[in-house]
Amino acid sequence: MEFTGPEEVLRQDHVREQVLDSYEGDLEIMVGLCLYCRIEGRKFSHAPGKCSRRFRWIRAKQEAYRTRDREDKEWIGRYVACWQCYQPQDICRVADPEHEETECRFPDMVMPLCYGVYCRPGGEEWLRKHFQRSFQSELEYMLWLGETASLGGNECIQANCVAALALAEFG
Repeated sequence: MEFTGPEEVLRQDHVREQVLDSYEGDLEIMVGLCLYCRIEGRKFSHAPGKCSRRFRWIRAKQEAYRTRDREDKEWIGRYVACWQCYQPQDICRVADPEHEETECRFPDMVMPLCYGVYCRPGGEEWLRKHFQRSFQSELEYMLWLGETASLGGNECIQANCVAALALAEFG
């Protein structure tokens, strides 16, 4: 039974804020580091934009975008996540003209991490365990990452849910 009184509404808002704050805090700890290499157990002290393996996740992301474009669909719903950093609109306000942010605070974190989750040994089992999903191909997985989802009641894309879990496991 879910209560809808004022106290319960405030409690639910608090829980939503805590989930988002935790995710944002995990991002802040890892900003500037290559999460693609981190998830695969490699040295990760380099910037994601300098990673010699970055084109793997970039190509996968581009293919997902092109696939949806050919279908006359959007890969990521409007106003759900930033099209540059893929963070939920509650975290990245670059696209919002009402806010002062002009640069994403967490660039090149979500997609490299999510791509690495899929590609690493045991990645498919990890996804099945946490999301009860299996994927026939890398493209199917990448398309799924762009679907609208919920992170503790906060609208986001599936990629944010994958990233939040993976970041939390880093400890």
